[in-house]
Amino acid sequence: MRFLYRRAKYRTHESDTQLVEEVLSSDFFIFIDLFFWSLLMTLLTLSLHFSLLGAFIIFTSSYIFGAGLHFCLRKWVRESQN
Repeated sequence: MRFLYRRAKYRTHESDTQLVEEVLSSDFFIFIDLFFWSLLMTLLTLSLHFSLLGAFIIFTSSYIFGAGLHFCLRKWVRESQN
């Protein structure tokens, strides 16, 4: 059975890997991922604040912090490439 299996060419693997890298580094995917991380952080700290207002503040602040960090890192990386 092993003799019937053909390995894919290196260029095929390289193009697949490049496609995955483009999706994972897209802004849309990063902000969706940031949304779920902020939601997880809010749910894990729910026992500390016991209120919806506190949960909203934790969620909003962690999302804004993550978005700000993303923009700063993206700006810094683009400047260093030039």
